[in-house]
Amino acid sequence: MEKKRWFNSSLVLLLLSLSYSLPAYSQARAADAYMLNKLNGTWVMSTRRSTIIETWTQQNDSTWTGKTWRVVKNDSTLQQSVMLVKRGEELFFIPEYEGDPGHPARLKLRVLKPIGFVAEDLANDFPKKITYRFKDDRHLDARVEGARDGTIQEYIFNYQKQ
Repeated sequence: MEKKRWFNSSLVLLLLSLSYSLPAYSQARAADAYMLNKLNGTWVMSTRRSTIIETWTQQNDSTWTGKTWRVVKNDSTLQQSVMLVKRGEELFFIPEYEGDPGHPARLKLRVLKPIGFVAEDLANDFPKKITYRFKDDRHLDARVEGARDGTIQEYIFNYQKQ
């Protein structure tokens, strides 16, 4: 008499059910948009040649606006304007670069957790992926990835809250 091998089939079913539930766990949910409130304020990064300043303000329960400035001595230049918006059950990171006005990218937040978020638009050349990660309440790392003119580029900003 042959024994039924329930262990293998049960394990396969368990793994399949877990694999279907994992993507839902990592998705950004509009209900978690309150986690973006940590962005509010002024974030500063000093380099050898300039200072980068990023400011964020919550406009209402579904919109956050940001601006990034480069300051060299007494001269400041706006680099980009950003909107983080909640549309239905989705969240979007929409940067508009000063060198490319009228053509904002629209990156969908794929992951949103208390430590930060990841926004992507894999069909876009630049930016393709943007990651914001809070090291703690006073330190924020932002990473912008993509390709320009066939060259892969990555920019990393290590901000401190003012």
